[in-house]
This record gives sequence, structure tokens and C-alpha cells, in this order.
Amino acid sequence: MIGIVLQTGVDMVDVEKLARMVTLSGDAFLENSWTPAERLYCANRPERLASRWAAKEATMKALGQGVGQISPLEVEVEAAEGQMPTLLLSGNAAARARQLHLDTWSVSLTHEDRWALAFVVGLGNTGHG
Repeated sequence: MIGIVLQTGVDMVDVEKLARMVTLSGDAFLENSWTPAERLYCANRPERLASRWAAKEATMKALGQGVGQISPLEVEVEAAEGQMPTLLLSGNAAARARQLHLDTWSVSLTHEDRWALAFVVGLGNTGHG
């Protein structure tokens, strides 16, 4: 029997607070927190940036790690208009996922008024029971 591994994470972000942080911190914060593809997709829309920040935090929670152990740039939300978003892990995030035997990811994003939320599920198996 194969040992199933399931990890979840959820995070909620205040869109208005994040927008203020972006305004105050400028390009450095954007470049250190969202990949070029994420920045292009979000087009400086704070609700999109916030939902992706929530996804990064939720993924780190699913991995049992935090900012510092995993860079926000190592968790990328890939998206195309009208399609479900997907997660792309690299660096320490990918290494931690391998360590936990997680190889399949699902992410759900939403935003309403001043709140953005992300729910992340990581699934895998240990290869033995």
C-alpha cells in the first residue's frame, strides 16, 4: 500500500494594506515578491497581487516553512485569462516539496472588496505503506 501525503495551506491578505506596501516600497518589493510573469499578469492590480501573495503564504504553510526559509519568488502562480491557476515551485520550495513527497499541487484564488484569499493543496505519496 502506498502512503498518501496531503498538505494544505490557506492565507488571507488585506488588499488595501498590500497596495499601500507596494506604493511605499515600490519596485524593490514587487521584484522581490512576484516573478516577472506574475507581475506582467497582475498588471499592477492590487487584488491580483494580493491573491498571489496569499497563494505564496498558503504554499509555505503547506510546506511547513515560512518566508526566510522559502523566497516568495520560489512559489510562482502561473495563470492565463479564463484558466485555472497552477503553482510552479523552484529552489527551496521545490526541495521541501520533494522532502515531503508532494508532487501534485492545486491552488484556488479569490478576492472580494478588500480581501484576497488562497487555498493550496499539495498531494503525493511516499512510495511505500
